[in-house]
Amino acid sequence: MKVSRLFNQGVRFFLYSNLFISCCILAYTAKTALLLYGNNGSIYVNTLAFSATLLFYCFHRINKRRFLIANENMEERNNWMSQNKTLYYILIALASVSLVTELFFMPFKTYLVFVPVGILGLGYTFPVIPTKKGLKRLRDISWLKTLWIAFAFSWLTSLLPVIFITSLSSVLNPSVLFILFRNFLFLFAICIPFDIRDMSFDKTKGVHTLPVIAGAKTSIYIAITSLLIFIALVCTQFLYFNLNIKQASALLISAFLTIIALFFAEKKRPAIFYPLLFDGAMLLQWILVFASFHI
Repeated sequence: MKVSRLFNQGVRFFLYSNLFISCCILAYTAKTALLLYGNNGSIYVNTLAFSATLLFYCFHRINKRRFLIANENMEERNNWMSQNKTLYYILIALASVSLVTELFFMPFKTYLVFVPVGILGLGYTFPVIPTKKGLKRLRDISWLKTLWIAFAFSWLTSLLPVIFITSLSSVLNPSVLFILFRNFLFLFAICIPFDIRDMSFDKTKGVHTLPVIAGAKTSIYIAITSLLIFIALVCTQFLYFNLNIKQASALLISAFLTIIALFFAEKKRPAIFYPLLFDGAMLLQWILVFASFHI
């Protein structure tokens, strides 16, 4: 019983501290280098992606914690957050130090990738957009919340490894563009279940996310459509560009498994369900691509 309890506590710590999503973004960044260069890329780039994600999520959670506890139907996670505020501040401090350190090792050209993501992160958390009803955050504007997240992380995980290793012009390489568009579609699809989870909270705050506007079922179909386009891009690159059968199969398997997972997202699930299944989809995709190089 003690071992089981410790295991459950460890899982919740890893998920609710935002270490898990940060590891998933790290893996997704490494996956880009794997597909392009056959290795996991630079430790500096991967650690930068990890630190930036950890800083963003911890800071965002702390910033809106009082609203989450009062309104969002996520009691388990919110109670954990309330009991571990000090841990969040420690992680924010460590992530900040790590981020500054990694940026020191980055060539200036990589700032062209990282700075736009940082600006989006600030706009997502703080109300800086002027409207007739006062200042709003990017996440509060219409149904674009999911698009901002998908764009920011697809931009970061797709372009940072490329520009660090090669030149700015390399982003126009067809293989890079395929990865960028696929990453956006995949991240967009796995972000939608989180909006379904947060529908009640978003309604009370007047945030018109896709599920709030279209409903949970329609939103799931949109996520599936996004993954079907992802599959079409994989097949196109395999047939006409430089993508071999092993890597194509790994990407296709990850997409089909994610489509299956989406059918379980419509109804209310335990708090750990969403990060494990949908953030974990990024980690699974890296595992499959990595395995494809060793089969």
